[in-house]
Amino acid sequence: MRADARAKRAQIITAAMRQFRTRPASAVTMEGIAAEANVGIATVYRHFPSRSELRQACALELIHVLDEFLDNSLAAFDDAPHEQWESFVWKLVDYGVGMLVGALVNEMPGTIDAEVAARRDEFFDRVQALLDNAAAHGLVDPGLRPLELASELIVVTRPMNEQLNALFPDVRERLVRHLLLAWRAPRVDIQHTQLNSA
Repeated sequence: MRADARAKRAQIITAAMRQFRTRPASAVTMEGIAAEANVGIATVYRHFPSRSELRQACALELIHVLDEFLDNSLAAFDDAPHEQWESFVWKLVDYGVGMLVGALVNEMPGTIDAEVAARRDEFFDRVQALLDNAAAHGLVDPGLRPLELASELIVVTRPMNEQLNALFPDVRERLVRHLLLAWRAPRVDIQHTQLNSA
């Protein structure tokens, strides 16, 4: 790929990440991403023939960015466990953990790119190492898994529309703080509990 094409592709991914991080998914359009990236819509579709492919590219870029934070957290964890754990969680929130949706699910089952799936699995293996460290320090229940962590953060940090943001400007931060506390409690096997109570 030529240098100018690589630059355009990077512009599109940066614009898309900003939109997916700050706007409800229903409000994010390929046209809006093109406008923010300052490129034509044809350029967007040349690089990303579908919204799904663009979401997967955003997920890959997010994993790349978060890998550095994860390295730092793992390296410094024993010196300051509480700070390193919370700092990593807030990085996930600030950088838009919802973009991982592109690496977790797709509109068409079985269509996640092999590279995206491999990077996701590698990243989650490393997140599991951080969770193991956090569990050893009593910061999370040992049963907490990366997919559970990601899915719960994705749900509570979804971008809201402007009216809801105005009404509840601090709701995201409050919900993440609730999760940080809830993750310390023993995990409940809901299916097992339901079977036993039947």
